[in-house]
Amino acid sequence: MSESSIRENVSFDEAGKNLVAYREAAERGDAPILPSERLWGFWEFTYANSALAIATWAFLIGGSVGLFVGPREGIAAIIIGNIIGVVLTAFATTCMTGRYGVEQFVGLRSQFGYNGTRLVYVLAVVVLTMGWLAVLAMMFGRSIDGLIALSNGGQASPTGIKMMIAAILAILVTWFVVAKGPTSIKFFNMVISPALVLLMGVMLYLILSKHSFSELMLLPAIDPPFEDKHLNFIIAVEVNLAAGFSWWPYIGNLARLTKNERTAFWPNILGIFGAAALGEIVGLLAAVALGESDPTIWMTKIAGPAVGVIALLFVAFANMTSMANILYTSIVGLRQVGTDTVRKIPWGGILFLFCLIPLGLVVFYPQMYDGFLIFLVWTSALNSALAGIGIADYFFLRGQRLDMRKLHGPQEKGPYSFLGGFNPIGILSLAIGFVVYVWIFNPQTLDSLSVFKFVTASVPSCLVAGLMHYVLSRLFAHGRGWGDYPSN
Repeated sequence: MSESSIRENVSFDEAGKNLVAYREAAERGDAPILPSERLWGFWEFTYANSALAIATWAFLIGGSVGLFVGPREGIAAIIIGNIIGVVLTAFATTCMTGRYGVEQFVGLRSQFGYNGTRLVYVLAVVVLTMGWLAVLAMMFGRSIDGLIALSNGGQASPTGIKMMIAAILAILVTWFVVAKGPTSIKFFNMVISPALVLLMGVMLYLILSKHSFSELMLLPAIDPPFEDKHLNFIIAVEVNLAAGFSWWPYIGNLARLTKNERTAFWPNILGIFGAAALGEIVGLLAAVALGESDPTIWMTKIAGPAVGVIALLFVAFANMTSMANILYTSIVGLRQVGTDTVRKIPWGGILFLFCLIPLGLVVFYPQMYDGFLIFLVWTSALNSALAGIGIADYFFLRGQRLDMRKLHGPQEKGPYSFLGGFNPIGILSLAIGFVVYVWIFNPQTLDSLSVFKFVTASVPSCLVAGLMHYVLSRLFAHGRGWGDYPSN
C-alpha cells in the first residue's frame, strides 16, 4: 500500500495536522505507520526476531522437550511444532500489520469488534505478557545469581534475595528502555542478536566436544511420563506448537515497523523459527546430556566457570531484549483498546503501571518460574484459535482489504461495532477453538483423547476456530451488515 493512499485513507484528527504529530501518533499505534517512516528492512527485522526468540525460554522449552523424548525425536518435535506454529501465527498477524502499518489490535477490530478486541487483549496479552515478563525477569535473576555464585565460589539460590533484586532491576531497566521508544529497542536488538547467535554456536560446540553426535542421539528422555513413546513424542510436538503460537500477541506489532508485507512475513522463518529452534536444540541436548533442564545450571557445567560467566551474562541480557520487545508491543496495543482515561496516561507512566503486576509476581510468586511449561501450553489453547480466526478473516473473508479510516475512526456507530462493540461470531469461534483444544488435550493433567496422537490439539483448535468464523460470517454477518465485509 502506498504512503499517499494510507494518508488519504486514515482519519487521525489533530495528529494529522502535521507530520511530526502523525509520527508520534503512529509510533504509539494511534495511526498507521507510513512506509517511509518504518524502521526495519529484511535483515533488521530478522535480527529483531532473533533477539526476541533467543532467550532463556528457548533453552527451557528445549530442556522440557527432553523430559518427554530423547534428542532424535526431540529435534524432530522442535522443528515440526515450531515451523507450523510460527508460519500460522505470522500469516494471522504480520501480513496485515506489515501491509498497512496498522497496530495489531486496531486491525483486530475487524475480527472481534472494538469491545471484543478489548476482551481478546485482556486474555491474550495482559495475562500472557505479564506472566512472561515475570518469568523472563526471574530467568534474568537466576542468571545473575549464578554469576555471583561462580565469582565467589558460593552456592546459587534460585529463589533467593539476589535473584529477586536482579529480577526487579531487569523489569525496571526494561521499562526505561521501552520508554525511550522503538529506536532504542532497535539498537538493543542489533547489538545483542548477533552475539547471542554466536553464543548458541559456542554452546553447541562445547556439547559436541564432550559427547559425539551419535552418542547424543542415543540418549534417552530424562523422565518420560508415559510408556507410549508415540504419545510422549506428540506431547513434545504440542509443546513446540505452543511455543510457535505463543508469538501471536507480539510479532504483529513488531511487523508494523517493517518496510513492506514481504519483509513483515519472511524474517519470522529465519528469525523466530530459526533462532528459537537453535536455542531449543541446544537446551534439549544439554538437558539429556546432563539430566538438568535449567540453563542457569547446565551452562556452567558444560562451559566451565570462565566461559559460563560470559554465557550467563549474554543470556541474562537476551532476556531483557525479549522483555523490551514484548512490553513495547503490549503497550502499543493497550493504548488502542483502553479507555480515554488510559490513553491520556503518558507513555512512560502506562509502561510503569503495566510492570507493577510482573514486579509483584517476582516478589510474591517466584514459584511461577518452575511451572512455566504448563503456563506455556495453556496459552496455545487461546493463541491457536486466534490464529485460525485471523487467517480466515483477513485472507478468506476480506481478501486482504482493510479500511484504515473506518478502523481508526469513531467506533460506536462504525462498521466494526457489530453487536454492542462485540462480534459474537468471532468470540464464539474463539470459545469453540479453546474448548476443542482442552477437550483433545488437557495441559494441566496431560490427559488426552486417542485422536491427539495423530492431530495434536493446537492444529484442530486453529482449524475449527477458523472454519467456524468463516462459515458463520458468511451465513450471518453479511445479512446484518456487520464488519464491512466485501459483498463478493
